[in-house]
Amino acid sequence: MRARMFLLLAALAAAGALLVAGCGGEDSESAPPTTAAAETEAPPAETEEPPGTEPAATEPDQELQKGGILRIGTINDIDSLNPFNFIEAQAYQAFIMLLPQLVQYDYGENGYEIVGDWATSWETSSDGRDWTFHLAPGTSWSDGTPMTAGDAAWTINTTVKYANGPTAVMAPSVNHVASAEATDDQTLVLHYESPVGNALEQLEQLFIVPRHVWEPLEQENPKELKRFKPEQNLPMVTGGAFLLKQFEPKGTMVFVPDPNYWGEPANAEAVAMVYYTNSDSMIADLRAGELDWVDQVPFNAVDVLKADENIVVNEVPGAETTNITWNANPRKPENRELLDPQVKKALSMCIDREKLIEVVFNGYATTVESLVGHVSPLENPDLGPLVHDCAEGNRVLDELGYTRGSDDIRVAPATAGEYAQPEHRMSYEIVTPTGVDFNIDRSFQIVQEGFAEAGVEVTQHVGGDSTSTYEIETGNDCDPDAGTGYTGWDIAMWDWVGYVDPDFMLSVVTKGQWCSWSDTGWDDPEYDALYEQQGTTVDPEERKEIIWEMQRMIYDAFVYTQLTNHVYLDAHRKEWGGITPELTNLNAYSKHYWTRPGLAG
Repeated sequence: MRARMFLLLAALAAAGALLVAGCGGEDSESAPPTTAAAETEAPPAETEEPPGTEPAATEPDQELQKGGILRIGTINDIDSLNPFNFIEAQAYQAFIMLLPQLVQYDYGENGYEIVGDWATSWETSSDGRDWTFHLAPGTSWSDGTPMTAGDAAWTINTTVKYANGPTAVMAPSVNHVASAEATDDQTLVLHYESPVGNALEQLEQLFIVPRHVWEPLEQENPKELKRFKPEQNLPMVTGGAFLLKQFEPKGTMVFVPDPNYWGEPANAEAVAMVYYTNSDSMIADLRAGELDWVDQVPFNAVDVLKADENIVVNEVPGAETTNITWNANPRKPENRELLDPQVKKALSMCIDREKLIEVVFNGYATTVESLVGHVSPLENPDLGPLVHDCAEGNRVLDELGYTRGSDDIRVAPATAGEYAQPEHRMSYEIVTPTGVDFNIDRSFQIVQEGFAEAGVEVTQHVGGDSTSTYEIETGNDCDPDAGTGYTGWDIAMWDWVGYVDPDFMLSVVTKGQWCSWSDTGWDDPEYDALYEQQGTTVDPEERKEIIWEMQRMIYDAFVYTQLTNHVYLDAHRKEWGGITPELTNLNAYSKHYWTRPGLAG
């Protein structure tokens, strides 16, 4: 599972509260300061339930006991424990558990809400440019070094300094920050270039690293910030709810509670995360009592688990989508017909998305049109819809002059000019990663069937794990300043985990994310300008209009063909309690996801 736009999951604050957060403060006469005591709240996103499913009932209140080892099964690996260089959502989950954040998410009666993590309270200046965070006292890193606001200020300033290079992965979390300063050990002040309407939502994606470990890397060579592999230097210096006891990325990870953690202590005495390459084995171990919790249930196993009286299955509206990713680099040298939105739309019309939903997702998914997915209340509802009508798709391709050859495969005619191409068959590779949490091979076959109906031949190119596949997309010569990279492929298929506030998702297709989060190589200055504009627009309605227009631009250009948005499913044995649909909603959002489960009384 990619943590791309990523990455994973966040919540949009209520419009009025966002306005207060951007313009209120102790010096404001019109609004009180935004503090942890007056949380920014958001209603749950409205999503369409897939056919034949019902929301899972909330688990009755249970008296939980402390102790026990919580054994979690997963088919999603941790690719890196460097927050400046990772892809997988499971890595993001690990960062949340191992490193401090200023704020995090909780899920309550009113849906998602911003709450404090290391920060106990915060306020803004009257002009919305300065945010002051008050940090929990007496905290320390796992090696005993005091953990102070100086660590946070260094992390933020360093991320800003190298935002177009080694720290680009975490840069969206501090977008528009001019500088950070520690006025004392427990007080951090962020100075923004202008008021930012979603500052807290962005900061939820910021992980504070220990300055005494990371600053020497920067002094040696800033590129080491991205190259560093802290998981290879155990004991890893951490400062969150858990310590890392054992690191086996293709085996078992062991986490134990950090006694220095300032927040809600974990009920479990340890968490063991077991990685499986075979989901059938994982489900068998859950049913046999060898596992306590499966953090993402394969869609073909849902019915079996629901019939097991020893197991509880939770299902909640999901943030994960699947898509076809098109190489949108305007300077790609070959197969440039795939830059034409008309061609991409015509081919997409031949994909049977309902068949994908039924065959691959067992009905636990819906179609989706926008990059941001159904989880966001800022999803543009006026896109498409993309209709499954291959006859119309074929008509468009015929009209564009892509005639069928003797083997029934269409032919792209020769072109002239700067990027001249000879006549060639419309035959392409689709790059797919391994280790995704849906049946990528069967999904590819359904896409392949649709393209064949359109007279286009595609073959599957398995690129390896997410990191290797992403390297294929960016290329060895990737350089945003030189405009190089994104030339060695044409089409890819991915799954995404998105945020409720879409800022990060929308950033992925900017030129600023070339060689970092961009998986398309799209380069559109008009879009990039709108991205910067939405980031400094405090009025919620004005920001919504900009964000809707950005989604429209992505859709009209067919940078992606969105396929499905699926339900999130997890399952646990009844011996463990506290694992409710509300907790499931916090997957990869909050330290509470691991601290709250406990042995059922």
